[in-house]
Amino acid sequence: MRSWSGPVATLCLLIAACGDDGGGGGAAGTGGGEQVGEVVLLPPAERLVRASVALRGVRPPLDELERVKADPDELADLVDSYLASDGFGETVRDMHDETLLTRYATLPPIGDLADTPTARLQASIGEEPLRLVEHVVMGDRPYTEIVTADYTMADPVVAAAYGLSRDADGPEWQVARYQDGRPAAGVLSTNAFYLRHRSAGANWHRGRANAVSKALLCSDFLSRDVVVDGAIDLSDPDAVASAVVENPACASCHQTLDPLASFFWGFEPNLLMMKVQQSGYPLPGLFDAAQTGRWRRTSRRPPAFFGLTGAGLGDLGQLIADDPRFSLCAAKRFYAYLAQVDLDAVPLELAARLQETFVTSGYSAKALARAVVLSDEFAASHATSEGAAEGLVGMKKARPSELARLVEDLTGFRWRTDSDLRFRGGRVGPVDLLGDDAVGFRVLAGGIDSYFVVEPSHTFNATSVLVLRALAAAAAGYAVEADFDRGAAERALLTRVEPDTRDEAAVRAQLADLYARFYADFSPPESEAVGEAYAVFRDTLDRTGDVAHAWKTTLTAMLQDLRIATY
Repeated sequence: MRSWSGPVATLCLLIAACGDDGGGGGAAGTGGGEQVGEVVLLPPAERLVRASVALRGVRPPLDELERVKADPDELADLVDSYLASDGFGETVRDMHDETLLTRYATLPPIGDLADTPTARLQASIGEEPLRLVEHVVMGDRPYTEIVTADYTMADPVVAAAYGLSRDADGPEWQVARYQDGRPAAGVLSTNAFYLRHRSAGANWHRGRANAVSKALLCSDFLSRDVVVDGAIDLSDPDAVASAVVENPACASCHQTLDPLASFFWGFEPNLLMMKVQQSGYPLPGLFDAAQTGRWRRTSRRPPAFFGLTGAGLGDLGQLIADDPRFSLCAAKRFYAYLAQVDLDAVPLELAARLQETFVTSGYSAKALARAVVLSDEFAASHATSEGAAEGLVGMKKARPSELARLVEDLTGFRWRTDSDLRFRGGRVGPVDLLGDDAVGFRVLAGGIDSYFVVEPSHTFNATSVLVLRALAAAAAGYAVEADFDRGAAERALLTRVEPDTRDEAAVRAQLADLYARFYADFSPPESEAVGEAYAVFRDTLDRTGDVAHAWKTTLTAMLQDLRIATY
């Protein structure tokens, strides 16, 4: 099935620009909701769409949209059901990868894992800390456990790589524990964190310390305005060691950064792949308790957390959990991710309000996410004056993982391939094209690869539009063929028509259903908006005489309409 241009592209622009509100939709974000100050909120149905896609990556079904149209107070109950869904667990993992950036971590396919495709290796190894966070959040355990847990999570690949025990008859990902005596510090005790955040040469874990401070406290040492003294001989380790203590420009950061870095001694500073090649699997313990005191011979700074002393990594986890900056940072990160705004753009008053809800709930991440999506700030559509609520209004763009789930939920189609390309020493293997960067399109669609690209794009550009068009064409072709091979009651989309249906009224009725499902637009069958889509169906049918082909063309146009990927 090829992508269409010309009339179809024009139709997409017309669909996005038109839209008859019809009681629940119209062009998304054009108004119809309550006005609070200088900000207009989304109407109830569109507010539900935003909450649903942000929390679980799929658009709500028609019955849920009708419930909220009839009674806006139903929104809260529906949000609670979204927070219990598997989709929210995937959202939690995606959110925390933008924080921890561990999905880039991987190991080579050798020894017992020689036949494991590299895409699977990377997906498993890099997911370890993210699965731990998901376990905490979905179990509604205190969020502080992400830095205090005495366990990790392992699937068969992680278990084989590190020699962890797991129940072969249990779930794919399950609780596991390292046996090398490492301290209990949640994600800070996972091998994936150290594989991703390495510490070469005389860095002495400073990069790891900043990664922790930035991710969990929203305090990035690299963002500080420091004037470096150019007279320091950076090639001389002794000169550098003296400067970070005695030179005011250096000490302004290093007096807190270096003691924080000292907590990480005991872990390999730089786990090179050559070492893995030599040792094979399971890897020997990457933590050595005998090395925890190496700070005495390197930075000579005893472990301390912004002035509070600690004996080891377990103490660091608890110190972070007890720090008010941890809960405030979590509040800011949850809002920034779900509302797609820059971390620094989250108003302090809003962050403080969310932090209070978070703390009083017993550090429930579900309660925090709930407070975010039910807030008026999250529901902002547009402002009535220039500059009002700058940065907090406007439509949201579906992330690659959300787009994959959204299209699969609508059509049953998942964009996958099985690649024979060689990458990182092995065959790539089965790939989810919107969840991969080696042969997939995650970065091109606006996502991150957790190493070279670490910030997502929340606006459409040439590559993200091309990805959407290719996805739409593939999904439309699959959906039509799959639906027309099934009975009407089992179909995903085409429930009102048959392979030989040409009647205009029936086709328009089907299109009206699709408008509501795709865009939360309840325009009636006779509306101008539905007429635009019907024109594409009719023109294609007149040219080809093929009903299925006409539906593939029309669905391709509707699925590549930017409204399908915005909320």
